[in-house]
Amino acid sequence: MGRQRVTRGAENRTAIIALGLALLIFAAFSQFKLPVVLPLLLDRYAYDPVLAGGFMSVYAALGIGLSIWIGRRAEQDGPLNLALLALPLMACGTLVSLAAPQLGAVVLLGRGLEGAAFAILAVTGAALATSAAAPQHRALVIGLVAAWMPAGQLLAALLAPLALAAGGPVDGWALLWQASIALALLLAAWTWAARRQTAKRAAAPEKQKPPPQAWSRRQRQGLVLTAAVFMLWSGQYLAYMTWLPEYLVAVLAMPMETALWFYLLPVVFVALFNVATGFMLRGGLAPERLLLGAVLLQALLWWLLPYTGGGLSGLISLVFYGVAAGIAPTCLFALPTVLTDGPGQTARAFGGIMTGRNLGVLMGPLLLAQMVKWSGDWGAGSLVFGGLTTLAAALAAVLLAVAPRVRRELQAPRSDHVLTEPLGGRAKT
Repeated sequence: MGRQRVTRGAENRTAIIALGLALLIFAAFSQFKLPVVLPLLLDRYAYDPVLAGGFMSVYAALGIGLSIWIGRRAEQDGPLNLALLALPLMACGTLVSLAAPQLGAVVLLGRGLEGAAFAILAVTGAALATSAAAPQHRALVIGLVAAWMPAGQLLAALLAPLALAAGGPVDGWALLWQASIALALLLAAWTWAARRQTAKRAAAPEKQKPPPQAWSRRQRQGLVLTAAVFMLWSGQYLAYMTWLPEYLVAVLAMPMETALWFYLLPVVFVALFNVATGFMLRGGLAPERLLLGAVLLQALLWWLLPYTGGGLSGLISLVFYGVAAGIAPTCLFALPTVLTDGPGQTARAFGGIMTGRNLGVLMGPLLLAQMVKWSGDWGAGSLVFGGLTTLAAALAAVLLAVAPRVRRELQAPRSDHVLTEPLGGRAKT
């Protein structure tokens, strides 16, 4: 009987981790289904470049105000309830964009609805996966969680050629949007089934849940710094990945199909080094140290962008960018688990750092588009983002001093935290 309970517990944890990762990957796919067909949309509908950048940045607009609230609601009611709200909302937003793609304002509205759903899925997916992980596996799960962006980008980049082949260069992009709606409905069914299972396990009387613990001054400092680095890092990453296909097509004169393969190159390295960084963290390396090195490398690559361009130097730049972009988010997702005490605090912390991320997502693609529009030169944008990424490295250096102090503060003897509350929310009595 005891062995059966352990086995079932491990299976339940694995299922919840898998669902959390699936929600995260779908959220990233929903955001990045745009860049892979953006050159075609710009050619057909002649969107203003800044408006087109807004199609990515609007994902962050509602997330900025919602992420902290989402983290608190996930702590109180469980993340599955929120995910069941987000998935139909994501499908509705996609339908709005499909209704009138020739009207930029309508597409912006649809992307905004998707952005609200994205904000919910980003917090709930991360909370589900990390909270369900056993302590000895948490670092590896964090590495997988951090791979949500490249995994979603890969899914979008792999489905785009299939959609374009099936629907042609004119209407093929719409098939990608329809696939997004189908995925949202499938995930809603999976989440609903998981919610039912957790409700059954929550039928027994629940122990009184202690009130949320307030963060200490040093914890707040560490989390604010983490959110600030995430803001600057996400801004430059989203700017880079949003406009890379257009840069390859418009500046380097690559065919669309070739540009998609080059776009995939850094994404593959991001995914590989997300997981590799999880192994490094499991081996005992401090996430704040790895973070500083990765952000410094990305800052250097931005400064060198006017000199790398295409050819072999450009290819090497894409590879190194992907490596650094794989290490940095894994460390950023690991820091809330280092700087907090238990699953409840961690869910709230994810809400806070996601607010920082969303600010960066809002800023990055728009800023790069505006810089290119003003100057007529992609090199001007690289100098601005080189400065912003250097600032992110400076903040990561401050975090290098703060994080060890928080660790010492939290080292008072305590039992390992185990996820005991129902993931779908409190049991009703």
